[in-house]
Amino acid sequence: MKLSELLDELRENVLDDDAGLASGPDDTLWSDDTLIRYLNDAQRRFARLSLTLRDASTPEVVEVVLRAGVSTYTLHRVVRAVTSARYDVGAADLARVGHVTMRDTVPRDEPVFDANALATMTPGRPVAVSTDEDMDASEDSAVVMTVWPEPSSTEEGKIIHLRVARMPLVDLTLDDTDKSPEIPEEFHLDLCEWVGYRCHRTSDLDGASDKADRHEKRFGAVIEEARSAQRKKMFAPLKWNFGGNGFTWSN
Repeated sequence: MKLSELLDELRENVLDDDAGLASGPDDTLWSDDTLIRYLNDAQRRFARLSLTLRDASTPEVVEVVLRAGVSTYTLHRVVRAVTSARYDVGAADLARVGHVTMRDTVPRDEPVFDANALATMTPGRPVAVSTDEDMDASEDSAVVMTVWPEPSSTEEGKIIHLRVARMPLVDLTLDDTDKSPEIPEEFHLDLCEWVGYRCHRTSDLDGASDKADRHEKRFGAVIEEARSAQRKKMFAPLKWNFGGNGFTWSN
């Protein structure tokens, strides 16, 4: 939905904010600037908590340029979580250190990462990555990615391609009311619930407190619905390796 449509929805159906409720220069209780500020807050909160804003194509966000001798890279400020990482022209995902459900993603014909050999690994092509995956990280915390082994001079300028969950890149503004929120369109109207909460929580109108509570609960429920949908999309059956990796047969 366009920003202009969301503003109409807020005034006409969510806030009942018209000339019959308040007097003033614009005959509204909440200015467009206020509503847009709350919509931006709603979109950031939704993206951060639901991780539904996925990206694998925005170069400045998902491409990490390797430097010889540099193992740790601070990712773009909007990245909240890394779903997978792939080395330059390689076809397979790199191994994820400490992420046990991803440990078998490297095919046998690809370089294998052995965590026990960290101290002896020589610089070369990265075969594994690690990220500080806090799924509910605050907006201000940057995600840091470490690659192993340390890139050699041969890897200088090569690229690690990421798939990420991120925050919005650009805020909605009154200068472009044709712009739409970046989160999936199916959740655009739900942003109005958080705006309703923000508007009513400090309002002096009768019943405002109850309205704020209802809006907040609806918004929270939609976030949980979105999180659940993401988990279902990313579901993968567990592999049971009897006789290895901690499982043994006993007769």
